[in-house]
Amino acid sequence: MIIRIINDQFNAVGSGGQHRLLSFAEALSKLPNVKVELMTPYFTVDYNYFRQHYQRYYIDRERLYAFENRLKFFLDNTLRLIIKDLNASSPNFYIVGLPVPLLRGLVSYSALLKRIPFVLDFGDPWFSPSDPLIWRKLMDELLIHFIRLAPAITVPNNQFKAFLLSTYRRYVQSDKSIISKLESKIQVLYPATLKIIDATSLREKVFLEPFTIAHLGDLTGYRMLRLLIYTLKHLYPSIKKVRLLIIGGGRRASAFKSYIHAHSMNDKVEIIITEPTSRWQAYDYLSHAHIGLSVHEGIYWKPINELKIVDYMAMGLPIISTHRTDILVHGYNSFIVKDEKSFITNIKALIQDYDLLLHMSLHAVTTIEKCCNLYICAKKILLNYVKDTNLEL
Repeated sequence: MIIRIINDQFNAVGSGGQHRLLSFAEALSKLPNVKVELMTPYFTVDYNYFRQHYQRYYIDRERLYAFENRLKFFLDNTLRLIIKDLNASSPNFYIVGLPVPLLRGLVSYSALLKRIPFVLDFGDPWFSPSDPLIWRKLMDELLIHFIRLAPAITVPNNQFKAFLLSTYRRYVQSDKSIISKLESKIQVLYPATLKIIDATSLREKVFLEPFTIAHLGDLTGYRMLRLLIYTLKHLYPSIKKVRLLIIGGGRRASAFKSYIHAHSMNDKVEIIITEPTSRWQAYDYLSHAHIGLSVHEGIYWKPINELKIVDYMAMGLPIISTHRTDILVHGYNSFIVKDEKSFITNIKALIQDYDLLLHMSLHAVTTIEKCCNLYICAKKILLNYVKDTNLEL
C-alpha cells in the first residue's frame, strides 16, 4: 500500500504544521506493507529515505512566504502540485495537509478523478488575523467547499472541531441532519509521539539536578517573558539552582539570557539555548527536563495544536499551560494557570515535592500512551479505509 502525504513543505528542523504530518508518516511507516510518500510542489520522496536525509529537503520558509514570492507560492501550491500529482503513479490513499495555503485542497480533485480515498488534515487555522477581510472570506468559502468534498477530515482537538463547525454554520444555513453528518466526518486525531520514555528512566530523571524547565521554541510574546522574569525573581531566594532549557530558541531567548546575566541571577539560574533542531533531537533534550511550558498570549485566537504538549508529556514532563486542551487534565498531568501567582505556585510545588512531580510525570506518560502512540495514530488514520484492504492493524 502506498500512502501519499501532501504539504507545501516538510522541514524536519524548524516550526510549522509539517511536524504533525510527519508524525503521521512515522506512524504509518511502522505498519507492514505500507510505503509512505511525501509530496510537495518541490519534491517527492519516500518517507524512510527522507528521515535519513532530511537535510537535503530543507526549504527556506522565510523566502518561501516572503511577500514578493506570494504569486509564485500560490501557483506552486495549486497548478504545480496538481500537475505533479496527476503525472505521478497513483497511491492507495492520500493525506492532504491544509490549510497553508487552502488551495492545496484542489488536490482533492485529483484524488476524486482517480477515485482514491483521501483525508484533509487541519493542523492550523486557514487564515491569520492580519489577513485582509476579503481574503479571509474567500478562504472560508473555499474551506466550506473542501469540507463538503472530503470523505474524511482530521483535526488536532475538539476545540478545533468546534472552530471548523462554527465557520461552516456562519456561511451555510444547514439543517441538523447535515451538521450531524459533517460532525461525524470530522475526527480528532492527535499527533503521534516519536518516542515514549520508560518508567525506569522517568523515575531516575525526577531526581536529576538542577531542576530543569523546558520550553520548545523561542520565547514568543511579551506574556511569556513577563511570566518567566516574574517567576525567576520570586524563586531566586529559595532555590539551589534552576535551569531553563529553550530548545531551538532565537532572538527573544538570547535577550532573556542577557537579562538574567545583567541582573546577576546567573549564579542560580542557568539558561541553555539550543540551535533549531529536529523533533527527534528535541526528545533527547526533553529527556533531561522536569516540566514543560505552554504559554499563549492573552485571549488566544486559535485552538492550540497539541504537538508541543505531546512531546513534553511523552518524555514525562507535566505541563504548565495558560490554556486548556483535550489531553491536559489540571492536577493530573498538568496545571492550567491564569496569572503570575498560580504560575509561580505550581512551578514551586513541582520543584519542592518530588512525589507530586513523579506522580504527574507518570500520568503524563500514561496519557500519551493511550492517545498518541504510533499504533493508535496509524489505526485512526486508516480506520475507515482499512475495511476495503487486506491490511491488518
